[in-house]
Amino acid sequence: MLIIVPRFNLWYTFPPLGALYIAAVVKEKGGKVSLLDSNEYSEKDFYSRLDSEIMDHPEVGITANVSLASSAHRIARYIRGKYPDRKIIWGGPYSTVEYERLIPEYADIVVLGEGETQAAGIVEGRNLQDIPGIAWYDGDRIKVNERPPFIEDLDKLPFPAWELINPESYVSPGRKPSFSMITQRGCPFKCINCSTFMQGNTFRSRSPENVADEIEMLVKKYNCREMHIFDDNFTLKPDRTKKICAEIIRRGLNKHVRFVLTSGIRADIIDEEMFDLLKEAGVYFINVAVESGDQEVIDKIGKGLDLKKVPVILNTLEKRGFRIGLFFMMGFPFESKESMKKTADFAASLPGHHAHFFIVTPFPGTKLYEMAKDVYKPLDKYEKVTLNFYDENIRYAAPEFTSGDLEDIHRYAYRKFYLKPGRLFGIAKAMLRDGGWYNDIGFLIKNFYNIMLFGGHR
Repeated sequence: MLIIVPRFNLWYTFPPLGALYIAAVVKEKGGKVSLLDSNEYSEKDFYSRLDSEIMDHPEVGITANVSLASSAHRIARYIRGKYPDRKIIWGGPYSTVEYERLIPEYADIVVLGEGETQAAGIVEGRNLQDIPGIAWYDGDRIKVNERPPFIEDLDKLPFPAWELINPESYVSPGRKPSFSMITQRGCPFKCINCSTFMQGNTFRSRSPENVADEIEMLVKKYNCREMHIFDDNFTLKPDRTKKICAEIIRRGLNKHVRFVLTSGIRADIIDEEMFDLLKEAGVYFINVAVESGDQEVIDKIGKGLDLKKVPVILNTLEKRGFRIGLFFMMGFPFESKESMKKTADFAASLPGHHAHFFIVTPFPGTKLYEMAKDVYKPLDKYEKVTLNFYDENIRYAAPEFTSGDLEDIHRYAYRKFYLKPGRLFGIAKAMLRDGGWYNDIGFLIKNFYNIMLFGGHR
């Protein structure tokens, strides 16, 4: 199977964990597998490489969320036109929800939800009607097989097939070579902007020993020096987090690799012992997911966060010398110019080194998407234009603000945050303290330029 990762238009890139997990299962079952990440190549070089690789594979897997949808469609059309005998298999959040738009024109099979069980069945050559959790075309109509239970014992999964990628080809700040990992699946919260249909609402986790085993392997085999943890809720259960940290420390892995909590922890889980252990284990950068500075908006999102707790956790992290990133969102359909300005002003008042003001994007399969889809057809755009979460274009027709309002406030937010007296000095100081500043400084200069001219990332 040739597994393809479509192009993603963002200022940083990381190895595609989902695709690497599927590749590992295919290999474990004895299948032949290659991985082609379009983000590693120019457009022309990518298709030349595809033409070469596809000759050895009768099956092609394409992974897609809404950010990758337009690129994924282009790739599927190319394969359908030039290699009509190849079986095309889609997976990922976008594919799971929108399989009826894909089959049969762009896909023969769509994997629904977590894909490891389905990948194993396909590689083993089982009849399609006997593989749970797929949608497929029988030559007459689309059939949908009932989804299997979520994978409970994550330790049974093989480690991602790291041997299929070159970690040096990915562009991100920090030490090199860097890798990424997840230690849990499933989120018990039900925010309207987030999709849980892929991995469910039940928190499932790898054992601390299993997590440390993968880190140790990456250190010994690939000289891993930085690890980005992409868990939705790495600190949700502090006792578990402490055990992972203790295992990392016991093995001495913190002497070789440092860690980033990339996806953003909750702002209301405050455990000082946990933060002490995170620091000792080598965590130096923590993103905190706040989302809004307006409590009414927070409540409508369904996040269940008391904004009064945000300064408490940030001061706790700051005292321990963590570099802090903050996540916010702007442009919910029930927002106003005043509520978005509250978010900008609240963010600027907080301690921290980096802020990301993402433009609200309705993902298929979420409550937010259901709210927006009748007013504006975002999916049609996702399938034609590569999505950038920093792009200031409004996603739908909001009643209380215009696209121009959103653009102005978005730029105001970045400028107010970064131009607060002492902020840039604090960032530079943190980079020098953390080491590896020579990798980070280019991003700092580029982003400062973008902030001054545009207000955010370009």
